[in-house]
Amino acid sequence: MLLLKRILFFIGYWMFTSHAFAQAPPIGSWRVHHSYAGTLEVVQGDKIYTATPEAIFSTNNTGQFEYFNKLTGLSEASIANICWDTETEQLVVAYTNNNLDVIKGGLVKNIYDLVRTSRIQKINSIYADKGMAYVSTNIGIVVIDLFKYEIKESWILGANGNTLDVFSLTKSLGNWYAATANGIYTTATTNTNIADAKSWTVFYNASNTIPVKKISSTPTGLIIEKNDSLLLIQASANTTLFYKASEQIKSWQFNEQKITIATTDKQTSKARVHQLTMGNATGLIFEQPAIFIDPTASIFSNGIIWISDSVTGLIKLDPSTSSFVKIIPGGPSGQITTALLATSTGVLAASTSKKGLTVLENGKWQIQNGLDTVTGVHSIAINHLDNSIWLSTAQMGVAKWQNNKVQIFDARNSSLKGAANNTCFTTGVATDTKGNSWVSNAGTAISLHVYQPDGKWTGFTNPYGLTDAGALELDDLGQVWCVTTNANGLLVYNPGTSLPTTADDKWKQYKAGTGIGNLPSNQVNCTAKDKNGFIWVGTDRGIGIIQCTENIFTPAGCDALLPVVQQDRFAGLLFKDENVQTIAVDGADRKWVGTKNGVWLISATGEKVIYRFSTNNSPLPGNDISKISIDPLTGEVFIATNNGLCSFRSTATEAVSTQQKVLVFPNPVPPGYNSSIAIRGLTNNALVKITNLYGALVYQTRALGGQAIWDGKNTNGVKVASGVYLVICRDDSGTEKIATKITIVQGR
Repeated sequence: MLLLKRILFFIGYWMFTSHAFAQAPPIGSWRVHHSYAGTLEVVQGDKIYTATPEAIFSTNNTGQFEYFNKLTGLSEASIANICWDTETEQLVVAYTNNNLDVIKGGLVKNIYDLVRTSRIQKINSIYADKGMAYVSTNIGIVVIDLFKYEIKESWILGANGNTLDVFSLTKSLGNWYAATANGIYTTATTNTNIADAKSWTVFYNASNTIPVKKISSTPTGLIIEKNDSLLLIQASANTTLFYKASEQIKSWQFNEQKITIATTDKQTSKARVHQLTMGNATGLIFEQPAIFIDPTASIFSNGIIWISDSVTGLIKLDPSTSSFVKIIPGGPSGQITTALLATSTGVLAASTSKKGLTVLENGKWQIQNGLDTVTGVHSIAINHLDNSIWLSTAQMGVAKWQNNKVQIFDARNSSLKGAANNTCFTTGVATDTKGNSWVSNAGTAISLHVYQPDGKWTGFTNPYGLTDAGALELDDLGQVWCVTTNANGLLVYNPGTSLPTTADDKWKQYKAGTGIGNLPSNQVNCTAKDKNGFIWVGTDRGIGIIQCTENIFTPAGCDALLPVVQQDRFAGLLFKDENVQTIAVDGADRKWVGTKNGVWLISATGEKVIYRFSTNNSPLPGNDISKISIDPLTGEVFIATNNGLCSFRSTATEAVSTQQKVLVFPNPVPPGYNSSIAIRGLTNNALVKITNLYGALVYQTRALGGQAIWDGKNTNGVKVASGVYLVICRDDSGTEKIATKITIVQGR
């Protein structure tokens, strides 16, 4: 009975703490948050496999998903092509850098040899047959053995050993056919010297025409795509299978005696899907403007047409009923660049190329209903006075989302300025503690605008005539810092004692050079305010720190400090010549710095590098970092890269003012758990002691911001025994008290 009570206690406590930590992953672990709304290819294997530019997912008849990305073992996050080999039951994945992966049963084998071949510039397509993958490239065909995971041979089709761009390969009626820049070449499959270009002959001359880019075999001949026609090439005659003068072929596939063709109208860009049966002149036509937007591939499998679309994702079409289903696994709406904001209740993200806003809450991405009319979002801010969300956009002005309603402000109903065609470019949003919402406006010298809680708008003209206002930051004095986008430095604005009154306004422009700001460069990319109120400025040549914001408008002024750090035996400027694109401050005042070469975590003063992440040593999908935002409650760091969004669970959270509710995760600590144990809800730098029930000290540390971590070991580095341990905390007042308990389960 006692054992049962313990189990029930463990389950109840586990559920409580799991919910309290809002689905956050373990300390030191990664998550990927790829968008599946835009797909580039779909193939039939043991399941339906769909590729996006960043990742792959599969689906089966029961609607279950399986995901393949850098976190699950893929080598890259820049997919170019996928192909299924029936013989070995493997999926071949080609990347834009010519790297190859082969997936079977969730295991990934990498074939790196093509990356080392500098002559190969691009993989055009892959054809798989009997355990071999035939990779068509700009120099010819590379044959990959899918049993041994190695290059078997190369076929160079150009005369005299010269390279020849091969677009597509197929096999039909005992012959190989290769679509090249000079036409279609052929050779017998029994040819023993197939790697010799002399063994290939011209089958279809494409001189003076657009090259044939894709071919496919049928039981009676060869289907080729020529211009916007599909032709059946046979020994007896050539037959036109498909031609629509007004339509451009986007993709097509022949299987199960049917040709599935995705097209777009040359005049209206309307997408259509056609399905033809071999030997039958008539076919089916499907249109659904809200779903078919930019089809990239289509296949027919077991009575279902599957369509990949670069805008709407994967589409399942039943031709017997003309019914459509969009299949999009959860994720952000599209490629996330700068419109990213992590909060204690969820993560807000938007894509400049997609409509609306997606929200990560309790571990799931969902579309925020009601914002589907807002496009081109650049930045996001929350006004905590009225809980409104503000979105700057590329052309629509600024959007205010409150109480499930959206309100658009532009030149027609606010102080914002726009172009003659009613477009209004807003580039940054920020809110202050008084409930004011600040907006930067590009294309006009009236570069700053404020929306006050009473609904009044006011615009402010910078005295320098600059029209390239960018991202915004507010400091502890209520001053507004505005990035410029065309190497015009950094603007700072002090509104004085009255917002509507401009007589007491003050402006300053920070630029490179002593006495005029001392920035590392005039090309400013980002700013961040740290726990001391200092403004960190990221430029294309490193970081400057403005530490005396209260003196900006005094005679003494306040130039930026260019910190010198020790790296190995050499001293240098912080991130000298690195293109710093984003800076975020965590709960321990440490700085997360994103550049074009990955992510750094540096100490509060910038004197020490704690982490450096790149695609080579982490699941980071890309090295070009555009935005970093940190969940203050869990310490999870969200990183937007050129190849998708990911996150890393860090060790620091925002501190609390008083230690009233300290939480531990996981608790109880399960058998076999080897990650860090998080103790959250602490005051900044609180002293944390772990003791046994008799008060003997087991471990001691300090909180990073509002969180301390423990590896489950004692001060000698030995794992502690199972049992119950006390967490004793002491804050700045010197008061020491038992904050909570940790239960260690047997089997660790």
